[in-house]
Parts: sequence; structure tokens; C-alpha cells
Amino acid sequence: MRTASLSAVEKNLRSSAHESVVSIAFFALCIMVVTAPITQDGLSGGTASMTEGNPFRQLGYVLILLIILAGTGIHRDFRGLSALPGNVRVILAYCWLSIVWAIDPSIATRRLALTTIVALSVAIAIQSLGVAKSIAHIRIALTLALFASYATVLFFPSVGIHQPEAGRDVALIGDWRGIYPEKNFMGALCAITVLCFYFMEQKHLSFLRWIVIIAAFLFLVKTGSKTSTALALLALLSGHAFRANNHRDWPLAFAAAMTSAFCFGVILLWYGEWLMEPLDRDDTLTGRSQIWRVLIAYISDHWHLGAGYGSFWYIGGVSPVYDYAKGGSWFEIASQGHNGYLDIASQIGLPGLAIALYFLIVRPIATLLSHPAFDNKTGALFMAIFVFCVGHNLTESTLLSRDHVLQFMIIVVICMMHTINRNYRHHQF
Repeated sequence: MRTASLSAVEKNLRSSAHESVVSIAFFALCIMVVTAPITQDGLSGGTASMTEGNPFRQLGYVLILLIILAGTGIHRDFRGLSALPGNVRVILAYCWLSIVWAIDPSIATRRLALTTIVALSVAIAIQSLGVAKSIAHIRIALTLALFASYATVLFFPSVGIHQPEAGRDVALIGDWRGIYPEKNFMGALCAITVLCFYFMEQKHLSFLRWIVIIAAFLFLVKTGSKTSTALALLALLSGHAFRANNHRDWPLAFAAAMTSAFCFGVILLWYGEWLMEPLDRDDTLTGRSQIWRVLIAYISDHWHLGAGYGSFWYIGGVSPVYDYAKGGSWFEIASQGHNGYLDIASQIGLPGLAIALYFLIVRPIATLLSHPAFDNKTGALFMAIFVFCVGHNLTESTLLSRDHVLQFMIIVVICMMHTINRNYRHHQF
């Protein structure tokens, strides 16, 4: 009996040690994600550097995945790989299929491998740690990034605040960017920080939480990111609406929202040219309209397959942008199309866009709104993140974008929903 007791203690110690290993690895993953824009290479260089990434960054993600696999014991039988939700597996499988017709399969493979590694690491870690601990790690990483950004603005303002630069938009001067190369990422990170700290399990907001929320929102305003600021407020309202209403009332509202979205798509399809006329000016939406016209033209010609995952922007001289843009256009060396939906359609076609929207947005939101497993506390955070990410992709490209913090949060939410649903079914059984 004493031997059995000692054996149980040793088993608990091993389990605790393995969980600690996974916990450290997941926190390292969160740090890697929030610092991704700093460690990426080739974001502003010419064609020679634009096709290469940072090998140390890529190696770091591989090592984190291996540590998580070892910590969870999945490397012994691989049954735990089912932690990756079916929604994510379907869209990743379609993206891997697109490698067959990709313009540059080698670049596409490297970029998609990174996307897959991050998603797999998130799924396995959340299944092992649980929802509460995983969210806690994310909150700490976001807080550290916010603190470092404030320190940069205060002590190194020439770095933390946009200064006059040759070839850069003068409207950026004075906007806070913190530790990041540009303000838009900082704005999105601040907005996610506000949402993650505002919607917590506790009923009342503590003093320290209010400090983080106010600090993040103040920094968000100082970035000058109007889109992120407006979407953060909309996401907060959406989270509150989710809290205030019974989940049984949501399927009808969801059906109405999907019908509205379908009608909007039909109107855009039939009257697209007329609606795009106001966007003809070069300064409209800080030049985004010029990029969108190029993307729309390419999608019109290649709507069925696209260029292949990761094979439109930043692949050197073979990029389709050189065939569709006027020679010498400033956005020929852009790294994204500033619209996640157009970017996905240009890479994996309209069928791929439909698959991505359904499995990454529509189906998860429908489950969130209608399933009793998601109470008002946890569900409010998930709903707020979905609303912010969906809206943010109208002016930025983050959906299926490797290790971008918003793509990371979409995968995190889907994996957490998968874990909560599995635990709910197990409890019911």
C-alpha cells in the first residue's frame, strides 16, 4: 500500500513537471508571437531579401513545438494530435493542397509550415494546460509587450514614436509605435490587450486590471490607429451583448446577420464598379484602394485557384503584382494587400476564401452563439475577439497570416472552444 502511494506521488510529480515544461514552452510561443514584427526579416528590403525569413525565428518555433510534444507525451503515440480542431485541419489541408499550383512552391511551403507549426503548438498546449492557464500566459505576454512599448516611448522616443522618414507617409509623424516597426501592429496588440483584460472570469474588475486596460487603451489612441480603436469599442459592445443575452436567442440573430452579409456580397458583386469609384483617388484609405484594385483584377482572372498560399506578395520578381500594377508603383514591394479577404482569395481562390471564412469564422461563431457549453463569461471574450479580427481584416491582412498576433488569437479561440466543448461532452457523458 505504501509502495502504491509512493508510485502515485511520483506519477503526480512527473505530471506536474511535464505540465511545467508545456507551460514554459507555450509562454515562449506567446512571446515569439507578440515580438514577431521585430524578428521578421525582409519587410522593407528589396527583392533579394523579400523571399527569405529569419532562420533563427523559424528554428525557435520548431523547438517550441518539439518541447510541447515531448512535454505532453504525444511524440510516443501521436494520438494527441487530434487536439487540432477539425475546422483548422480542413483549411490547413486546403492550403497545403494549393502548394501544387503555387507560383513558388518552396516559399509557399516555408510560410505554410510556419502557419501549421504555430497552430499545432497552440492546439496541443491548450489541450494540456486548459483554457484558464493558457489565457493567463497570453495576458502576461501582452502586458510585457505593452510595458516595453511604454518604456520605449518614454526613454527612446525617436524609436517608439514615428519620426519623419524619407518615403514614409507624413501623417504617421507623432504616432506611437512602441517597440514595433509601425503603428498598426501596435494598435491591434493594444486592442487585444484591452479585450483580454476586460473580459475575465471574475465578476468585478480589479484595480490592477483597470490600470492595464486604461494603459492599453491610451496607447491605442496614441497610435492613431482609427480602425483598431473603432473595432475595439465595437468588440467591447459585442462582448457585452453576448453577456446580456441568453444563448438560445442567438441562432436567429446569427441567421439574420448571415443573410445580411449574403445580400451585401450580392450587391457588391453587381454594383462593385460603381461602389469602387470613390476609391479611385490615390490617397483614399491611405492608398489601400490602389492595392485592392490590383488584387480584384488578379482574382477576376484567377478566381478558381489563385496564386497558391503565400505566393502573391513578397516572392521576388515572379510575383503577380508586377503584371497587374503600373510599373514603379509603390506597392510593388508591399508585404500584404491590406485586406485579409482579398489576400486569401488571391492566394487560394474564391473557393478557398469560402472554406476559410466558413471554418475559421462562420462555423465557430455559430457554435459559440448556439452551444450551451460557452457561458456568458468565457464566450464574451471569444465573441469580442472574433468581432475585432473579422473587422480588422477589412483594412489589414492577418487571417491565415503565419504568426501574426490576430491569426494567433483566432486559432487560440477556436482551440479553446474545442477544449471546452470536449470537456462539456465528457461531463454530460
